Amino acid sequence: MNQAVISKIHELVDSIEDENTLIQVMEDINFYISKKDIVDELSSSQLIELNEAIAEADRKETISWKEFKNELGEWRKQ
Repeated sequence: MNQAVISKIHELVDSIEDENTLIQVMEDINFYISKKDIVDELSSSQLIELNEAIAEADRKETISWKEFKNELGEWRKQ
């Protein structure tokens, strides 16, 4: 195992002061080291929604990053 990489990761994590960011990093790490696939934990209705979303993206039925940020901003105001 590359000790330099591990040390750099520790350094980066140690420099994070925001608790929400730390939680996100922890969740990301758990995802990558987990042996299970997150899809295995979805309900049948969630799987249907996921497949529909993938199909929409495949058909290029998406919005721009700018539109997304605008919609997110409107949602946060509510």
